[in-house]
Amino acid sequence: MLLALTTSSVVAQQSKSDSSVEFNPHWSMGLQGGAAYTLGETAFGDLISPAFYLNGAYKFTSVFGLRLGVGGITGKGYSSFASTGYEFNFVQGNLDAMFDLSALFCGFNHKRIMNVYAFAGAGLFYGFDNDEATSIKNNGDDLRYLWTDNKAFVAGRFGLGSDFRCSERFSISVEANANFMSDHFNSKKAGNADWQFALLAGVNYKFGKNNRPSASYADKLAAEKAAQEAAERAAKEAAEKAAKEKAAKEAAAKAAAEAAAKEAAAKAAAAKRSALAAENSKNVFFLINSAKIRKSEAQKLEQMVEWLKANNDYSVAIVGYADKETGNSEGNMKLSERRAQAVKKFLVDNGIAESRIATSFKGDTVQPLEGEKNRVVICTVE
Repeated sequence: MLLALTTSSVVAQQSKSDSSVEFNPHWSMGLQGGAAYTLGETAFGDLISPAFYLNGAYKFTSVFGLRLGVGGITGKGYSSFASTGYEFNFVQGNLDAMFDLSALFCGFNHKRIMNVYAFAGAGLFYGFDNDEATSIKNNGDDLRYLWTDNKAFVAGRFGLGSDFRCSERFSISVEANANFMSDHFNSKKAGNADWQFALLAGVNYKFGKNNRPSASYADKLAAEKAAQEAAERAAKEAAEKAAKEKAAKEAAAKAAAEAAAKEAAAKAAAAKRSALAAENSKNVFFLINSAKIRKSEAQKLEQMVEWLKANNDYSVAIVGYADKETGNSEGNMKLSERRAQAVKKFLVDNGIAESRIATSFKGDTVQPLEGEKNRVVICTVE
């Protein structure tokens, strides 16, 4: 749910009242005061006590924020046995996740007068001075969950409130919250959670503005300006095009003729290169089960070496093979590799850079020639 709320706020960060500004994350501080009611077994008015909170908050998006607060409150209980009430003191710390419902459902508006919010979180109540309840216990009342020393209570909390905008930095808030904690809170056993409710009013101060210039709005203005400039350029180009149309046609015809000539020359050069490559490619044949380059085959390679030295823009691909009719597949694969490496070594030893040589071997898996001729390394100039 938290992910959905924060995501929705990111989508609509521009202010509803002024699209030139967008939400700006900011800190704020608030002071609240009011009345708290500790749920008990007597008249409502007998269990009301004062409540005070000091809060610091950070709003990450137009919808989501976190609030850290501390409060000092007097809690009350009532003994039906002694027909008397008692008070105890505590301080409270709380951390709340805040959700701006107005921004969530109606969009962010940096000048909205009233913003309704909800929150949920956790609190830590630290109780002390429970002397009145202790005195009642000593007089015979069975306060089953009486605590006499200082005691801490972990609480869950939630609530609803509204901020009323007074100025860019100040607002007034009205808030109702509920805190629920262990059954020991008011010293009486009830068999369920103890509850404390608070109704508060307060004043809040923002340390930064809730809005800033909108990047998306600036981008929109820039896009509109660019579109206008593009339209002006298009009109100017159209006028120039009409005046230069004849010259453009002539230039196009000339360019087409030149392109055709270049294409023909390129094809001729490619054909010549291909022919030279084919002419200087060599097949180096080997004896059965041998990777030794014979003298007659070495002469072929020497010719190819001299040609490659004279034509530095060519490279050579070496592929080793073996005769399928002799040996076995595993041995032939190794033999074809030795043959390819032997030819590569010959070329390197005679001055051809390794970067110009691509080497591979295929054993007897491919038979490019017939019969014994597959005891070969095919050297293809490229």
